[in-house]
Amino acid sequence: MATPSTVTIGCKLPNGLVLSLGEARHELAGTRASAVIGGYGLTPVPAEFWAAWSRAYADYPLLKNGLIFAQTTLEKATGQAREQAALRTGTEPLNPATPAPGITPA
Repeated sequence: MATPSTVTIGCKLPNGLVLSLGEARHELAGTRASAVIGGYGLTPVPAEFWAAWSRAYADYPLLKNGLIFAQTTLEKATGQAREQAALRTGTEPLNPATPAPGITPA
């Protein structure tokens, strides 16, 4: 649960992600977490850490493309995760009936 000193981070990567900045380290839940909303694992992180990390990595593709995001409350993070449920990571499992364009099942 987010408090004024924390933010809730959504992460849509299957194995989550470890955010590091200096000596500080925070492991984000991913899509294999026990509680997933809209394909995002949700993790509370100190707000000061997130502010510094997101400034330092502002051009990080996962951040820029919405695969990780932060909200000030769990409710807002849950809402954003649901809104972005259709967002693709490129790591989704293949459908065996239609594996990829131009490829047919044997």
